[in-house]
Amino acid sequence: MPLRSSKTNQLYLFSSLRKRKFPVHQGAGSHRIGVHVLCFILEGEASLLIDGVLCRIRPFELYLLVPGMIIDVPDRCSLITYYGLFFQPVMLVKEGKKFEGVKALSLSGAFLPGHIAIRQPQQVLQRLLHMYDQSRGAARADAFSLRLLLEEFISFIIANAPEQREASDERIERSIIYMKENYTGKISIDHLAEAAEMTTTAYSRLFRKMKVASPIEYLNQIRMDKAKQILDQEDRRVKEVADFVGFRSEFYFSRMFQRLVGVSPTVYMKRGTMKIAVASSLGFHEHLQSIGIEPVCVVDLFQYPGIGEQAYSKQLIEQLSELKRSKCDLIIADHYHLHLKDSFKQIATPYFLDFSVWDWKRNFVKIAELVNREREAEAVLTRLDLSIEDAKRLLHHSMGEERITVMQVSHRAVGIQGKTAHPLNELIYKELALKPGGQVPEEMWRLEIPPEALPVLDTEHLFIQKHHVLAGSEEIFKRMTQTAAWQETGAIQEGNIHAIPNWFVMSWTPLGRQHIIKKLIDLLAK
Repeated sequence: MPLRSSKTNQLYLFSSLRKRKFPVHQGAGSHRIGVHVLCFILEGEASLLIDGVLCRIRPFELYLLVPGMIIDVPDRCSLITYYGLFFQPVMLVKEGKKFEGVKALSLSGAFLPGHIAIRQPQQVLQRLLHMYDQSRGAARADAFSLRLLLEEFISFIIANAPEQREASDERIERSIIYMKENYTGKISIDHLAEAAEMTTTAYSRLFRKMKVASPIEYLNQIRMDKAKQILDQEDRRVKEVADFVGFRSEFYFSRMFQRLVGVSPTVYMKRGTMKIAVASSLGFHEHLQSIGIEPVCVVDLFQYPGIGEQAYSKQLIEQLSELKRSKCDLIIADHYHLHLKDSFKQIATPYFLDFSVWDWKRNFVKIAELVNREREAEAVLTRLDLSIEDAKRLLHHSMGEERITVMQVSHRAVGIQGKTAHPLNELIYKELALKPGGQVPEEMWRLEIPPEALPVLDTEHLFIQKHHVLAGSEEIFKRMTQTAAWQETGAIQEGNIHAIPNWFVMSWTPLGRQHIIKKLIDLLAK
C-alpha cells in the first residue's frame, strides 16, 4: 500500500534498479545528485563528503540520496560497487473529490536522506535482488507491480529501523516495558499480568502465542542480554552483575547464563581475548577463520569407520596432548565429540554447539558472538548471499533446464541427496535453485539404497563423493558402476560425472559454501 504522511498521501514510483560503480572517473571532484536514489553498498570502502558531512562508506550500508545533494570525492578514492534503486516520490493532493499527483519536494518524515541504519542487511539485499530480477528481461513485471515492490521495500526499511519495536499486542508491549524498567528487582507473573491488565492465565497464553516464549523466559533473556552488555565492560565482578540484573544468587545467575549463552559469565568476560581451540568433524575452525580469528589448535577426534581401535587410541592420545599444549581458554566442539566432554574439561572450558536442528548459520552466529565478532559475521553472511545470487544467475543462464544429482557412496550404501533438511541440499536446490534430478527425494535429506538397487538416474549432471574409503566405499562404488542402471544413466553416457571432496561437511561453514559455489561455476557455467 502507499506510504502515508499525516496530511498527504505519498507514492513512490519505480524508475530503475542498476548495479553500478562509483566514482566513474578517478580524481578529486564534486557530484551533484539529480534524482532520488537508494544506494546499497556491495563492495569497497571510501571516505566521502555528503552535503558537507564526512561519511565512511562501508559494505552492506544503505544511503538515500536526493536531488541537490553534493558528494565530494577525494583525489584517491577506492572504487565502490553498489545497487542503485532510482525512484520518484509523488504527492497525491485532494482537490474536491479528485486526487491530483504532483512532484514531491520532500519525503515522509521517517524516510530521511543520508545514511539509513538497517538491522538486517541480508534481508535488504534479498529484497533488492528480487526487485532486480523482476525489473529485467522478457519477464519484466509491469509498472504497477514494480511500484508495489518499491513501496513494500521502503515500508520494510522504515518499519525495521533499529529504534523501532516489532508490532505486538498493546497489552503485551506494556508488560515488556514493565520488564525492561524493573528487571533489576523481583518480578512475578502476577506483576506482569497486572501491567498488561489481564488475568494471569490469559496473559501467559497470549504472551507465549506472540513471543514464542513464556513471560519469565522472555524476562530472563532481557536480563541475560543486559548482563552481557555489562560483562563487556572492564572491572566487573560476576556477583555485581548478578545483583544488577535481578538475581540474588550468583550461583543461580551463573547457571542460567551458562544455559542460555553457552558459557559461564567468567568465560564470557574474556570473549575478545580468549585463545580458542576447535574439536570438530565439520570444519568449525573455518567459522573462526572467516571472521579473522585463527584457532590455536584444531583437532578431529571422531573415530571414522575403517580406523582400528589401536590406531584411534594413539590418535586420541596425541591430539588430546596437542590440545593441552595449546593452553587454550575455550574448546569449541560439535556433537561428534560429546563423549569427550570430561576429557575436554580437564584442559579448558568446552562449548558444545546445539545440533538438535541442523542449522549451520545459527552455529556460525553463536560462535561469532562467543568471540565478539558479530559484525564481522554479518558481513560474511551478506557476502555469501551476494555470491549465491551471482552464481544463481550465471548457472541458470548456462544450464537452462539441465538437472543435477548429488550422491555419496559410503562403505554401507549409495546415498542420493534430497532437496531439504541438510545444509548442502538447501544450498544447491533452494538457494542456488538448481533443478533436481528425477530421483532426488522431495522430503528426505538423503535416500540410501544398496548399489544393486540403483535406478536409472534422470539427470544431466552427477556429483559423487566416496566416503569412508578406508572402510570400503571403493567396493560399493565398483558394484554400483557394474549395474545396468549406471550404464544407462544419461550423465554417465555424456561424461558429466564429477568426483567431489566432502561437500557434505564443507556446506556447514561459509568458507566451505563459497568453495562449493565456485566449483559449481567452474564445472557447469559454459
